[in-house]
Amino acid sequence: MESKVLNLWMVAILLCGLSFTAVSCHNDETVETPQLITGEFFSTAVNRLIDENYAEVQQNGYAKLVIPATMYRQNLFSFPPNAVSDMEATVKAGYKVYVNGGTVRDGIMGKEAHDVDFTTDADIMKIKEILPHAEAFNAFRDIWVAKAYHGDELETDIAPMFSIFPELSGKADIPVTNSPNSPYCTDLLEDTYSRDFTFNAMYYDYATGDIIDYHGGLHDLREGIVRTVYDADLSVSTDARKFLRSARFAAKYNFKMDSKLDKAMKDHWDVLSQLDVNNGVYQTASGLDGGFAKRFFELLDYYKVTDFLYNSMKQYLHTTAYNDFVLGMLDVFDKEGKADMALCYAAIFWPRFAADAAANEQMTVGELLAAIDRDNAACLRFENVSYGDYSYALPFIEDVWTLQQLMTCETYKNDGIVSQVKANEHYAEALRFLKARASLDSTLEPYAEFWENPLSASASFYSPEVNKMIDDNYELVKRDGYAELVIPATMYD
Repeated sequence: MESKVLNLWMVAILLCGLSFTAVSCHNDETVETPQLITGEFFSTAVNRLIDENYAEVQQNGYAKLVIPATMYRQNLFSFPPNAVSDMEATVKAGYKVYVNGGTVRDGIMGKEAHDVDFTTDADIMKIKEILPHAEAFNAFRDIWVAKAYHGDELETDIAPMFSIFPELSGKADIPVTNSPNSPYCTDLLEDTYSRDFTFNAMYYDYATGDIIDYHGGLHDLREGIVRTVYDADLSVSTDARKFLRSARFAAKYNFKMDSKLDKAMKDHWDVLSQLDVNNGVYQTASGLDGGFAKRFFELLDYYKVTDFLYNSMKQYLHTTAYNDFVLGMLDVFDKEGKADMALCYAAIFWPRFAADAAANEQMTVGELLAAIDRDNAACLRFENVSYGDYSYALPFIEDVWTLQQLMTCETYKNDGIVSQVKANEHYAEALRFLKARASLDSTLEPYAEFWENPLSASASFYSPEVNKMIDDNYELVKRDGYAELVIPATMYD
């Protein structure tokens, strides 16, 4: 980025040192007591059914549990009108509709559903016939799913039931698929093996209101446990996304990892090399901008996912100074409300930037940031990827870092710098970043206070000496009605 702000920074950097201050802040234990889920759904009668079923799940690998609609409050689940319309049409056409995944999980936890995914025994062509506004697309491995669009409203995600993938069929307590020649089936149990964690493999039968659970998902949700649907070793070794998704759910809900999942992630760190750019950025973004960035980063660090994602930071990772700084910054962001993932990355990469900038004063912020981006593992490059366009992250971070240097130098008393800083589109985020830094480093507090309500250059007039003369004179004015005050020209610029 070549701008007036950047040019001003090149002047300011010669006057101001860049520093990365090591601070002492509380680092929570990585494995915490899980947040048990309570509420009206988990009644005594429901808990008894869950416990009885869980014993069978542990013994056989799966066991069907149905919680009838009569056993819980029906308005626990509320769906957007467009999704209701799509589901009603599918049921009316004679097909099953099973709401799945996060919608069921969040409903049981008492959280409102904003969008809906549902599974059906209708094939992809029949879905398009029932819902003409739906479009089919290749989700993965030539397996097709559909989205029903409703103008500017939220779309509904629809999938045929998936058969057990060939590489899983018959392995580690997984049944042999009844549809070896097709990626689709009409057996709901088979579909569960396409899900990642037990609490994401529960279904709500839209026609009856019953909740169906084959793998102890209700038990794990109640107890606050992240557990894979099938053998954790097989699950993790064949899907690198488990590292990021398990960390995201554990951080979001303050759940603990199942012991087998914990071991599998420690044993199969090398599978991260299979993580592609799409999931590397998408999954980490989902974890950082959800309001639980600190806990998410702690888990990535604990399982050494940071060693793969943040190759540019290898000399800083797992050091006390680095962790204290990053966790301290992310903790401030979380307490203030959700932070954009780019702001979190500005904190994660700041220590290296500060060191590199101090050692390479002639390099621009953009050049220093580009070097960091090049050194990161390929999956974390901020590029245009199919899940979304994350290329905005680089100019965002560049602006925030540039403004940090302008906002922490005495040159901020210059009217030109004040106007340039305030005019930047990321000024608000840069101020948030500076205030977070100041909460960890008291020497930055005056700068944070100034930029909270920046004045013009005339602010430099009010030095401590001038202020004392003003206050002394004001006492005389109050007593006598008037009193001459002279500020010599030598006392201000």
